[in-house]
Amino acid sequence: MAELIDFLQAMTFWHWVILGASLLILELVTGGTTFLLWPAAASFVVGLLNLGGFMNWQADLVVFTLTTAVLIWVGQVYIRPRMKGGDKEHLNQRGSRMIGQVAEVTVDFVNGRGRVNIDDTRWNAISSDQSNLAKGEKVIVEQVEGATVIVRPA
Repeated sequence: MAELIDFLQAMTFWHWVILGASLLILELVTGGTTFLLWPAAASFVVGLLNLGGFMNWQADLVVFTLTTAVLIWVGQVYIRPRMKGGDKEHLNQRGSRMIGQVAEVTVDFVNGRGRVNIDDTRWNAISSDQSNLAKGEKVIVEQVEGATVIVRPA
């Protein structure tokens, strides 16, 4: 135990920075789950506080532990949900992103089939109620089946 205390007493700014850099490298190597990011940031904070030379090893450990705990909490509550949000849930599933979008009929529907324009692309479309829609009408995408969208009048 005395060796551990001696080691902790000898830790300087550079030791904490090296620890933080090592944790960041491990974070990158392990796939970026952000688990090691927070202790790395806490290590940099302790290193910066050690530049003044007024902290002892007990204060270093307390600041490191509390900073890591706070950063983990902030990361889980505020940062991780934003990392998972957005279009990532529909990545490589363009069709699922189109559901609910408003489209414009570009070719009159005959027997419930026609073409619509969504964003900058024309799609084959089927009317969900088999109605014949006229060119220029607005429709809402309800479903996507391959390269065909199923729409209903807006």
